[in-house]
Amino acid sequence: MKQDLTSQIKQPEAIYVAAAFLLLVVFNIFLSDVLHDKVHRTGTELAKQVYELNLDPIASQDIIATLVKSQGFAMSASDVPHNFANFINLEQEVFSYKTVNLRLFHWPSWLVESHLFLFLNLILLGTGYWGFRWWKKMFKQLAVVEKPVIKPFEPLGNQLAAKKIAPPKPLGHQDLNILYGVPTNYNHLFALFFWKNPFPANLDVDNYFKLVIAKGFGELVNRSVKLLPSGGVAVTLNSVPATEVDKYTKRLHQVIYQACLNYRSDLSRSDIKIGVCNYRTGADQAVVYQLTKSALALAKQSAWQHIHRLPFGHTQSSMLADSKEHLFEYIKKKHFMLFFQPLFDLQTGDILQHEALIRIRHKSLGLLAARHFIPHMSSKKDVLLLDQTVISQVKKMLKNESGPLTVSINLHAMNWFNDEFWEWFKQQMVDFNSAEKLQFELSEDDYLKQHKKLSEQFECLEKLSAGIVIDNVRTAEHLATYKDIKNVCSIKLAFELIHNIDTNTQQQKMVKQIINKGTELNFPVYAVGVETQNELATLKNLGVIAAQGFYFAEPLQKLADITPYS
Repeated sequence: MKQDLTSQIKQPEAIYVAAAFLLLVVFNIFLSDVLHDKVHRTGTELAKQVYELNLDPIASQDIIATLVKSQGFAMSASDVPHNFANFINLEQEVFSYKTVNLRLFHWPSWLVESHLFLFLNLILLGTGYWGFRWWKKMFKQLAVVEKPVIKPFEPLGNQLAAKKIAPPKPLGHQDLNILYGVPTNYNHLFALFFWKNPFPANLDVDNYFKLVIAKGFGELVNRSVKLLPSGGVAVTLNSVPATEVDKYTKRLHQVIYQACLNYRSDLSRSDIKIGVCNYRTGADQAVVYQLTKSALALAKQSAWQHIHRLPFGHTQSSMLADSKEHLFEYIKKKHFMLFFQPLFDLQTGDILQHEALIRIRHKSLGLLAARHFIPHMSSKKDVLLLDQTVISQVKKMLKNESGPLTVSINLHAMNWFNDEFWEWFKQQMVDFNSAEKLQFELSEDDYLKQHKKLSEQFECLEKLSAGIVIDNVRTAEHLATYKDIKNVCSIKLAFELIHNIDTNTQQQKMVKQIINKGTELNFPVYAVGVETQNELATLKNLGVIAAQGFYFAEPLQKLADITPYS
């Protein structure tokens, strides 16, 4: 593979060098021709001057010689200094103007104008060298994107275990290209259109818009168009990058508007209304349709807002609140999936650890993230089963993994103080020899409020060599107190400090203070919830050593224990 990569890079290099050499030769030939033409014009002007002064070629030979010499010419070869006579021949030409013909000698134009030749050739060579470096780097980056070097499940190693983390080193501009190449998460878009004036009766609207959408969104593999009985058009765009949902929504309106102008030139942008719902795989299509209709109704009611979008997740929490369902039963019946969110080292691109995330498979709302269903699991019994389920699945997975692996688990706040949970946990670790691969995340707020009641839990985890991660850190004020906990291995910044950090100087200041204090105490600082390239670049410049979030990749499904609905 390495030889193939080298040959792929060397081949375009050879093409570039050959093209650059050919360009250099053509340029010098052209420059020489231009300078020779300049010499010819100067000689012709001398002949014109002799004619106009009515100088006799014999009687006024001294005057003519002086004029010729002033322009760098000579009447005979003996009058030219012979500094280069041993290896450069003089050139002679006859310059004519009407009845005057002058035979003059001169050095080659490239020698007379050598300073210009050197200057322009140096500029061309410098430009060629810069272009060569850019060319070479571009092909190397393309090769990296085709084969991203991201190692799965790499632990922090002995440095983290000993909490000896070196201060973050400044990163080059291209160091994170490997991470930029990791796929982002995707949404699907369902859209409904409305226009005030109907199309001509002879137009096949259905096929026309199928062609329009296919041409306008050719980069998307899966897309569909359907003409509704009401006369509107429904469009579905699948696998749209989550970070570009708004961009695709606006583009959709523009594509439809331009298509309408072909048949209705009197239409304005306000005559085209669009309602959009973005959702993920597994969402209830009936709910998606209703949300899209609501979005279209809002757009039609507005005089200036022609596009309205409602995300599917917007209704999940409210629908769960209104539902009489007991989410305890979903977990009990194993209607869930376990995912792992990778944490990337920003210097090497390696995966340092994974955070375990559980998703409930709701029968109508699709996959529900923890932030949607945990607020509706308020009983001690529910949250106990939740964390027991996650730990059991992680334990099962770790037993099947032969390589090194570090997994962090977010325990529910109630379970940190639940004696029943800790008794169960100790029993689970009796026959488990990889407890050192586990890390448990604890919110900074919970620690500050209840740290006196957590000594036994910390002691239990320390005996098992399991780590503790202080999560949701907002300030550097309390970092020094974590030195009292022997197995604290990292700090995770609060999401509110990460979101839009690229435009908020106050957030940048807070994060910088946390990083400086963390470096002083040998606590590595991680960022969570990174969603954009600008956020990542800002965090990298501030000194964050690792990050996770949907910008890098969707959570990876490494273990799923699923049974059909009964």
